[in-house]
Amino acid sequence: MSVQQSVPPHFNLQQDCGHFLACVPQSMLPSDEVSAPGQQAERERVVVITGEIPQRTAADFVREWEAFHRSQPEVYERRVCFLLLQLCNGLEHLKEHGVTHRDLCLENLLLVPHPPRPSPPAPSGGEPQRHLPRLLISSFAKAKRRCAEDAASAGVDPRLKRDHARLAPEIVSAAQYRKFDEFQTGILIYELLHQPNPFEMSPALKEQDYRCQDLPPIPPASLYSAGLQRLAQLLLQPDPIKRIHIQEAKRILQSLLWGPRRDLLEQQWERRRQGGGSAGASRQEGLLNWLDVKRALLMMKFAERSLEPERNAELEDWLCCQYFSSAHPLSLCHTAELL
Repeated sequence: MSVQQSVPPHFNLQQDCGHFLACVPQSMLPSDEVSAPGQQAERERVVVITGEIPQRTAADFVREWEAFHRSQPEVYERRVCFLLLQLCNGLEHLKEHGVTHRDLCLENLLLVPHPPRPSPPAPSGGEPQRHLPRLLISSFAKAKRRCAEDAASAGVDPRLKRDHARLAPEIVSAAQYRKFDEFQTGILIYELLHQPNPFEMSPALKEQDYRCQDLPPIPPASLYSAGLQRLAQLLLQPDPIKRIHIQEAKRILQSLLWGPRRDLLEQQWERRRQGGGSAGASRQEGLLNWLDVKRALLMMKFAERSLEPERNAELEDWLCCQYFSSAHPLSLCHTAELL
């Protein structure tokens, strides 16, 4: 809880507004925490006050939308991209403050209706809820923080300084956790797409020097499937040095949702092959033109929507604006090459 409270608020992190110790009624406890007959019924537990009321977890989402994934895979997998994008936003914020979550699983990702409203029933093959839910990262029990205080005290105390000088660099900098969350995000891609965790299905994978090509394929159900498969491979690289950062994963998801089409990029690459050095500038100019057109269309869309009082900006619009406000031709090319 001290780690969670030390991180500034963020849209995709569960907020601890206060907590206290109390004896919680058994009716409010998860089934695995209910005391057996004859055991002490009441035990003190930490009660956390939060500002949001999550009505389901990502595990509930995966279970309830399984039939919908089969009937409308493109709509479902697009929504998965949005959930993963919000997860990357939250993890990027944690990393900026030196925190690694280390316990990313479907049960620890909460979904809150946005804007807050009573949650409609889950789809059973029909139309999904129109509004994209807000994703919250919760459960910081295993979170690890890079401790600046230790380094500072080592600079004052000669004995501590001498001890720190004998530690391996990955221990001092917590480097062994640096891309921990990236790896778990790769596993989440499989689980969100109704595929088992590859390392549960094939424990031998981790016992050998596996390659990304050894990971099980994701069924090509929609135009997002191949991109999500590639993203999972990049996040599950066995060598952490080759594993992509969460910022790169975020850009890949943004590119899958709104990025330039393959034919535009191939056109730019063909010009580069034919024209040599000057084609690099030509390619960037082509992508910059594409960005300018997309930004203008986005502003026109918002202008038209402002004439309809009942049509407000959606969470999807906000995420789209995040992308087009920061996208740059060089980052577009780098992301395309990763994909």
